[in-house]
Parts: sequence; C-alpha cells; structure tokens
Amino acid sequence: MKRRGLCALIVSLMLLTMISIAPGTAAALESPGVRLPISNLYPSTDLNIKIPVLPVISESISIKAIPLYRCWNGTVHWYTTNAQERDSWLASGFTDEGITCYISPVLLPNTVPLFKCMLYNDMYYATSSAERDAVMGKYGFSYQGIEGYVIPANDTSYGDVNINRWYHPESDHGDGGWFGGKPFVSSAQMDRHHFYQADAANIPGYNYEGVVFRAWDSAEILQKIKVSAPNGGESLKAGDKQEIKWTSSLKGGEMNLYYAIDGAATNGWIMIKEELPNNGSYIWTVPNKSSSNVLIQARWLYYDNETDSWAYANDTSDSVFSIAGSGVLLPGIDPGLNIFKVFPAAPTGLTVTPYLFSRLDLTWKDNSNSETGFTIERKTSGGTYAKIAEVGSNTTKYSDTSAQFGTSYYYRVKANGNFDSGYSNEAPGLLQKFAVMPNIDYDKLIPAAPTGLIAETIPGDPKGVKLSWQASTANIDGYIVERKSGSADWEMSSTVSADKTSVTESGLNTNQSYSYRVRAYKMFLNSQPSNTVVYAPKAGSGNSAGGQLTLDFFIGQGTYRINGAASAMDVSPIIYENRTLLPIRFVTAAIGANIEWFDSEKKVLINQGSTSIEL
Repeated sequence: MKRRGLCALIVSLMLLTMISIAPGTAAALESPGVRLPISNLYPSTDLNIKIPVLPVISESISIKAIPLYRCWNGTVHWYTTNAQERDSWLASGFTDEGITCYISPVLLPNTVPLFKCMLYNDMYYATSSAERDAVMGKYGFSYQGIEGYVIPANDTSYGDVNINRWYHPESDHGDGGWFGGKPFVSSAQMDRHHFYQADAANIPGYNYEGVVFRAWDSAEILQKIKVSAPNGGESLKAGDKQEIKWTSSLKGGEMNLYYAIDGAATNGWIMIKEELPNNGSYIWTVPNKSSSNVLIQARWLYYDNETDSWAYANDTSDSVFSIAGSGVLLPGIDPGLNIFKVFPAAPTGLTVTPYLFSRLDLTWKDNSNSETGFTIERKTSGGTYAKIAEVGSNTTKYSDTSAQFGTSYYYRVKANGNFDSGYSNEAPGLLQKFAVMPNIDYDKLIPAAPTGLIAETIPGDPKGVKLSWQASTANIDGYIVERKSGSADWEMSSTVSADKTSVTESGLNTNQSYSYRVRAYKMFLNSQPSNTVVYAPKAGSGNSAGGQLTLDFFIGQGTYRINGAASAMDVSPIIYENRTLLPIRFVTAAIGANIEWFDSEKKVLINQGSTSIEL
C-alpha cells in the first residue's frame, strides 16, 4: 500500500517540531516542578509547510449491489451490468428478460471476480483466473474483462441465491450435420450459448451444469460503516483515553480513523491512525485541541493484490462533540498535521478497438472529478503490465500507435491524483492486417458417433420409449437425441450429458412410428448420427418395438408403412427373377435390430438382443 511517502512526511514534520522547541526544553522535561512553555507549533504557520488542498471526503459512502441484466434475441442470451449497454442491445432487437441477480461492483472480502469471456455469440462467466485461462486456451474464448464480483459457489455463508448455469449446444443446421457437405452458418446465426439464472429448472434443449456462483437477490447494501462513538454531544478533554467505536457489515479489510475540527471543508481531516484491523474499536488519546465542533470519520479500505483493486466505504459522526484543550503541547501528541487519504474513483468501461490497420483506440469512462490525469498500462499475453502513456485530466481516450501486428495486448487504466485510483477493467486488443481464418483441420475434431442405438418399451407407459446406446469413444460434452416422424425433418428432442447413455421420452402418439438417432457433440461440433431405430407405440398394449408390428412394402415405391404410418426410404422394393427383394435395412430398423456390413468379408450381420443372423 502506498504509504511510504506519508510516513516520511510525518516523521520529517515531527523532527522539525522537536527542533523548534526552545533550547533547554528537553532537560526541563526531565525535572519535576518545571512548567512547560505554552507552544502552538502548527505546520502551516511556525514551520511554514504547505499541505496541498485536497477534496473533502463525503460524510458517508456505502457499497450497494448492482443488477446483472439479461437480454434475449431469439437465439442467445447476453448479460451486462451496464444499463447503457443493455439499452443498446434492446434498441438492436433484443428482448429485456429482467435482472438475473445482483452482484458487487467492487471486490469485497469473500468475493471473487466474475470474468466475462466470449466465443462467437456465447457469453461465458468464469470465477477464477485459472478457469478463464482454461476456456481461452482450450476453446478459443476471448477475455472481455471483469463484470463484477460474486461469491464462490461453495460458500453458503454469504449471498442470497445460487446462480445456475445451463449449456445449449449448437443446433444441427442440416440433415448431414455440420460436415455433411453444407457450409457453416455465420457466427451471427450460431445459437450455442450458456444460460444463467437463479431457478434450477429443467430447461428442454439445455444441459444443466450446476451452481457456478452465488449472488444477491436485491440491491442490498453489501458494506456499510457506522461510527457509534464518539457520535455527538460528548465533552472530551485533551489527554483523555476515548474509545472510538464503529460497526462494519463485513469482516476483513482495514480501518483508517481521522478527526476534523471546525469543519472538514475548512481545515481538512487529521489522521488519528491508519491500517487498523477492522475490529470495531480503537483507544484514542484525545489531542490538545480546543473546539466545540469536532467530528470523527472512519474509512474502511479493502485491497486485492491479484486484481490490484480497492473497495472503499466510510462514515462520519452523526453530530459534533467538544474537546477542551490544556494549552500545553505534550510530547508525542499529534501536532495537528493534516494528512489526506483521497483516492480518485477508478475509470470503468475500458474498450479497445482496432482503427484500420494503424493503431488500437482505447476509450473509458471518467468516474472522478478530482484526478490530475490517467495512466495507461499495457502487457502482452503472459507478461507484466508497464506504463505506456499518461494523459491529462478529463481525458477518456488514447490511441496506441506502437502496437505491433499479430500481437495480443491487454490494457488497463487508472486515475492519478494525490493517490492513485484502482485500475479499470482489463481489455484485450489485437491489430491485424486482415482477417485470417485459422488453419484448423475440423474433420479431426469431430467426435466419434455413438453406436448400437436400441428402443425399448417403458412398462406402464404406452406413450413412452427408452433409448439406449453405446458411448462415443471420444472426449465429448454430451449427446443430442434426434427424432422424426414419417418424412418430416429431423429435430432435436432431448440432450443428455456425456456420462449418460440412455434417455426416456414420453408423450408419443400411439399408432404412429418414430425414427430416432443420436449424435455426440463437442463444443459446436456434432458427430455423424448413430444407427436409426424406428419405434411405434401401440394404444392399450404398452408394448415395445418387440410387440405386434405390421410392415407394408410396395414394389417400386419409396415409402413403406409401419403399423399404418408412412415412412420414407431411399431405395424401393423390386421384383428380380421372380423374387421380391426388400431393403433389409428398413426392416431391421423397424424391429429395432442393428445391421452392419463387413466389406472385407462381403457379409451382413444382424443383431437383436441375443439373436444374430449372418447373410
């Protein structure tokens, strides 16, 4: 913490004060019965030391939770604590879905940063730098900065609500999948995204990922300091031992105590003691002052080394109290040095935008009215921050013309003054000559398809089906179950996590056949589909595909019927040399059997349960 200069100033002034005492005073202090001379050694007069006039800190500052807004554009959900950013989304066609929760605007004890990352349309929140770096390195997310501060998911001592996360995988944009010969959809059309809310509901089409952090359910006061003594009306005397008392909503942090005589706006705040533990009490030796207009101020500070950020709250006595001075300056008593501890408000909303191919433009919001300027710092990925420029007060932009092509930079800004503010959010920037698609062999990234899909009846539920399959051999995120009826298009009917190899579905129509298949997915990449099974629930029987089944094939036609329901085929039955030839693949699919072709042996293997047939 930046107090070395303060300590040096205090020591220097104390030495100067002692030097100014008349010769022989030190010896006189050791002799009983000797009256000390009346002394009024104040730095602004006797020592002619000028203290800069600094802004007066307000009487009371508390920390309040801020809303995390959620918006929806029909495809993905986006989140922000910035009301102006939310309004710009709404103006572009998003729908306002209200407030997800409330989070802290500053780092407090028992909170962690909420790191925001983006990949295409997907907005992802991480609660540790390790998690943030992992999704950036493994999946290609870009870091957007710190949204605010939340409580770790496993800490139930703080906060009001659990915030849950779901994942919506990318939809299949064609019957052949992403790599079935059809082009990719544009990034604006991608609907894979993460969803956050307090209610742990079952959301169709989304994979539940659990509680990811805790927050608050209203804009409550998170940290409040209250001075309780002396709090107005007390009559103190110089040299008294007075207990200064305060309460704090939060444990942790440090307390800094000050007093003011005859108006802080006129004479400023005088330091009592800094860097005290926030334990609610300090014994103060009342200084040798005379005034009926004295106030106490308690200033709470919390500093986080990892993010280099401050949290600040304070309170002042409700009304004045009095001090009766003795007219004698006792050794070791504070001579009245005015010491200020004023931190300009940190800038926020830092963004970095490439301008053509020549520079990176930085903009930020100025939240202080007392800064003397701003410092801009930059680092490369994995490096350390270094100052690259300073700009004057009330400036909210800077152009970095020294940025090199193809180098990823990170920027932060702080306000300067008698003391520096905390840093803004961290913002990334990259200057490129032109957009280059990464040279990635996506075919090697496609996960292996699941196999051996079968459909079984659910006892007591004639409108239900249980689907089971053999797991994919790849490292995947989960499975997508697809369904269609007749010649309709395939649609996603459900999803399950990677550790599941079965799912049940209900609400099917009886006397209607359904085709099912399963895909594995990893991020936005879907595998090829598994084998297809056809299931036809029958009213009143509760049977499975192994019950009564009627198949109707027609020579020369590309459709056949399963229990009267039409279904499409890609080949027609024919009569060849007085023999009727049927496409056996559609027969085995209808009865729930698995069929495989072995090219090296030129044979077909059909399996259903414990029965195998070779052709």
